[in-house]
Amino acid sequence: MKMKYLPILSALFLVIAMTIQFVLSYQRNRADIMERIDYKMELAQKDVIHELHDMSDAVSDIATYLPQYINDTTTQHQMVESVLWRYPNLFSCYICYIPYYFSNQGKHYAVCAMRINKDSIVSYNLEAQFDYFEREWYKGAMQSDENGYWSRSYNDIDTDSLIFTYSLKAYDDNDNVFGVAAADYTLSWAKQLLQDTRPYEDAVCQLYGPGGTVIVKTGEMSGEDDWIISEKKLSPAEMVLMIGVPSHHLWDGMVKTSLIIFITLIIGILVAGILIRRLWSDQEEYVRVETANKVLEQELRIASNIQKSILRMGERSKVKPDNRWRDIDLQAALVPMREVGGDLYDYYRKNDDLFFIIGDVSGKSVPAAMFMSATVNLFRSAVRRLQSPKAIMEDINAVLSDNNPSMMFVTAFVGRLHIPTGQVLFCNAGHLPPIKVYGNKPHHTTSIELIPNIPLGYDGKFRFEEQGLLLAKDETLVLYTDGLTEARNENHEMLGKERWRKILEDNISPSDGDNVKAISNAEIAFIGNAEQTDDMTLMTIRLTQDVNLMTVRVENRLDQLPVFRTALHNFGLCLGLDKRTLKRLELALEEAMVNIINYSQATDITLTITHSPLTITLTDNGIPFDTTAQAPADTAQAVAERQIGGLGIALLRQIADELHYRRIDNINELTIIKNI
Repeated sequence: MKMKYLPILSALFLVIAMTIQFVLSYQRNRADIMERIDYKMELAQKDVIHELHDMSDAVSDIATYLPQYINDTTTQHQMVESVLWRYPNLFSCYICYIPYYFSNQGKHYAVCAMRINKDSIVSYNLEAQFDYFEREWYKGAMQSDENGYWSRSYNDIDTDSLIFTYSLKAYDDNDNVFGVAAADYTLSWAKQLLQDTRPYEDAVCQLYGPGGTVIVKTGEMSGEDDWIISEKKLSPAEMVLMIGVPSHHLWDGMVKTSLIIFITLIIGILVAGILIRRLWSDQEEYVRVETANKVLEQELRIASNIQKSILRMGERSKVKPDNRWRDIDLQAALVPMREVGGDLYDYYRKNDDLFFIIGDVSGKSVPAAMFMSATVNLFRSAVRRLQSPKAIMEDINAVLSDNNPSMMFVTAFVGRLHIPTGQVLFCNAGHLPPIKVYGNKPHHTTSIELIPNIPLGYDGKFRFEEQGLLLAKDETLVLYTDGLTEARNENHEMLGKERWRKILEDNISPSDGDNVKAISNAEIAFIGNAEQTDDMTLMTIRLTQDVNLMTVRVENRLDQLPVFRTALHNFGLCLGLDKRTLKRLELALEEAMVNIINYSQATDITLTITHSPLTITLTDNGIPFDTTAQAPADTAQAVAERQIGGLGIALLRQIADELHYRRIDNINELTIIKNI
C-alpha cells in the first residue's frame, strides 16, 4: 500500500467510525433511559402491589376470624380498629352484614372504623345511613370467588377523596355467607409514588384506573417534544402506570462522548499507521509474535501463582494448621485443569459465624480466572459489611452484572454457619446442591433441596431467595463443583451422582481425618489414566462441638422487636418452614413480646427457640403477668382505662397450637408451641 493513500483511507475510516459511534451512542442512551424507566416501574409496581397485598391480607384476616365474634360487637370494633393501626395506609375498614341478618337492627347493619388522622381512629355502627347493598364493591364481592373483588376508583362522599375498595365475602361456621368484609385506600399515596417514580424532573407519570380514566398524574405531555412512553399493568387492581420521558434526553451527553471518541479515533488511526509500517517487515512481525508468546507464558505463570494465593492453595488443605478453630473442621482443595482455572472457594470467620463460598465460572483459562478473582474479592469485601448470605449474593451479583459485555457468569453457593447453634443460612445461584453427611457410621447422606435462582453476572437487579438447614455435632456439609461429579474414566464413564455420594459415605471421617485427601484419592482411583476435563473443587465443613439452644436476650424496648423477629425468621428458614407459617409465627412472637414490653415492667427479655415441636419461649424478670389469662379489651373506654390484653392475645391463641404461662423463681415464662 502506498503512503499517499493512507490519509484518504484514514479519513474514510474516521467518517465510518463516527457514524457507527453516533448510532451506538443513540442506542445506548435510549437503552439507559428505558432501563431507568423499567427500574422505576419495577419499584413502583412492587410498592403498589405491596400495599394491595397488605389490604387483601387485612380483609382476609377479618373474614377469617369474624365468625367467632358475630354476636360480640366489642370485639368486632376491636378487629376493624386493629386493622387500621396495623396498616397505616388504609383509610377505612368495615364489616357489612346481609339484609336483615340481625332482625333487631333492620335491613342495614355494619361495623366500621375510619382514620381521622395519623393518630386517631374512630369506629361506629352503620345502620341505615346509606344503602351499601347497591355499591359496586358489595355486589362485586357477593359475585366473586375466594379471591375477593377490587373495585374501580370512586369519590367518597364523606371525605371528598378518591378511593377504591377491596371486599371479600365472609362465611359463618356453616359456610353460609353472612356479610362482606372490606377496606378502603385513598389515592394520596399514589401522588407521592408518581413523584418518586419520575426518572427525570421533566418526565410525566400518570396512573390509570381499570376503565382507562386518569386517577392521578404529575403533569401533561406537550406536543412540542417527542416522548418515550412506557406502560405497565399493576395487578390485582388492574391499574396502569405510564411514564413519559422527553426524547431530548437521548441527546444529552452525546456531544462530549462524541468528542472524546473522535480524539480517540484520531490517535488510533495514527497508531494504526505506525503499526502498518511495522507490518511491512516480516522479521519485525516474527519478533513481535515471539515476544508476545513469551510474555503470555510469563503472564500465565504469574496468573497461576496469583490464583493459588487468592484461593489459599499455598496452605495445607486442612484449614486450621495451628489448631485455632476447635469448634469446626473446614477443609478445601482445588485442582485446575490448566495453569489457571475458573473454580473458586473462600471462607471468612467473624466471631461465631463462618462465611463460605464455592463457585464455578463459565469458560476456561485467563478470562475465567479473572472473573473468578473478581468474585472472590467481592465476596471478601461483602462479608465484612453484610451479614445475610442473600445480601452478600446480591452485592456480588450487582457488581458482576454491571458492564459484563461478554456475558460471563458464575454459579455460586454462599453460606453462613452460626457455630454455637448449628444454623446454616445459605443462598444458591445456580450451583450444585451440597450434600449433608450424618455423623454415625454407616454414613447416611442427604442432598439439600435448593431454590436454584440464577447464576451471578446475568441480572444485577435479581432478588435471590435465602434458605437454611441445621447442622449437628459431627455432621458434615460437602460442597463441590461439577468437575468432580462429571469426571470420566478411561472407558468414558461419568462418575455421576450415585457414585459421588458413595465416595462421600465411605470416606468422610466423623473425627479429625483428612477428608479432602481421602475423597480426592477415591476420585483419582475412578479417573485412572483418563485426562482431566474440568477444574475440580471440594470443600467440607464439619461441626465438632455440641450445638446450643437458640437464645437471644434484649432490653425491654419496642425497638428490639426486629432482633427477635430476625432470630425466629432465620431459625424457621433452617427448619424449612413455608412463608405463610413463618409469617404467622413472627406475628405471634411480636404480639407476645409487645404485651411483655407494655405490661411486665421487666428490664430485659430472653428468647429461646427449639424444634420438634417448634417451641418459642419468652422469659422476663418483670412483675407477675399472665398473658394467656387476659380478657378482650373494651374499646368503649379511654385508652388509659382499658384493661391489659385484648385482640393481640386472641390472635396469639389462633396462631399457636399450645400457649402456656408459668412463674418460676420470680421469672415470667411464656411458651408458644407450633406443631410442624
